[in-house]
Amino acid sequence: MANGTEITIQSEDLGTIIKGTAKKRTDGTDSVLDLNDLSSITIILRNPDGVLSTHTATALSGGTDGIWSFTTATAIFTINPGMWQIQAKYTYPSGDILHSQIKLFTIGEVLS
Repeated sequence: MANGTEITIQSEDLGTIIKGTAKKRTDGTDSVLDLNDLSSITIILRNPDGVLSTHTATALSGGTDGIWSFTTATAIFTINPGMWQIQAKYTYPSGDILHSQIKLFTIGEVLS
């Protein structure tokens, strides 16, 4: 997820790669999570109408850098251009769960 950067995906896009970095804040200091310590990474999307969808992300580069990604297999954004929300859910084998901050991104209409 971009840090304050405006992201626009077109509503008919297929195969869009969405990436993020898993971090944990302790006493005002951010540290990268080692994704190898997690049992799952779930990405939660909320469309402009408030409808949620979940997607499974995987670690990139071995997971120690905290970078995850998932690729859209279908045009999941087709039905609803506008402002979307994204949040990552990190689940540990112990059952502990951490959630990322919610980020916003824009889905643009296709003119064709």
